[in-house]
Amino acid sequence: MVYILSLILVLSLIFSATTGVSFFGDIWNKLTSNISEFAFPKSQREIVIDNLKSQSNLLDRFFSDTALDLLQDENVSPEDKKAIQKAIQSFGESKNLVSQIENLTKNDKSITKALIEKVFDLNTEPSPASEPDPTSIPPNCNLVCGE
Repeated sequence: MVYILSLILVLSLIFSATTGVSFFGDIWNKLTSNISEFAFPKSQREIVIDNLKSQSNLLDRFFSDTALDLLQDENVSPEDKKAIQKAIQSFGESKNLVSQIENLTKNDKSITKALIEKVFDLNTEPSPASEPDPTSIPPNCNLVCGE
């Protein structure tokens, strides 16, 4: 049994080295993504933002291809062209708003993430109150001046 498992392991290493496909890297990435999805599930806000982004991608394709063709078409009335231009502008503005909301949501921490960071002291940003001034003297040190 050990022989078969080691043979499979060696063959997978040879296969991944010759084809350039990282077998173990893919497994590691899938495993870490599954663990992070389980530990930190998406909030309802994040799901809504993802849905908005997917729908805005469909609209983006429409406005980048079809709407421009309609604007150049001679059979479309000038009023319709103005309406299409307004729709393109409002879509661009709404796309910017969705990206701003996404950035705000990314910066907003969930309760579990904040708790884990506090418990394990994972705060990577140093707080200005925790850093001493360059000229401050700790209270346990005595300053003695030479006479």
